[in-house]
Amino acid sequence: MNVLVFRTNINSGQRLHKAACRLCKLRGICRWSVDMEDRDCVLRIESQENGLESLNEQAVIRLLTKAGIACEVLS
Repeated sequence: MNVLVFRTNINSGQRLHKAACRLCKLRGICRWSVDMEDRDCVLRIESQENGLESLNEQAVIRLLTKAGIACEVLS
């Protein structure tokens, strides 16, 4: 299991819906959640590690940024 964690601006139902529509298009995601009560609106994604097809941070950032959602790796 691989866990990716991001700081986002997903702080409303509308942005959550946008993110959900985009994230469902990515392969390998087992589960994801957004903590809209946290000041960083943390997006946490659990994905399978499938070698060449494993999900990476840049793919998530690219996808959400195209949807107008701010997203950066939270370290």
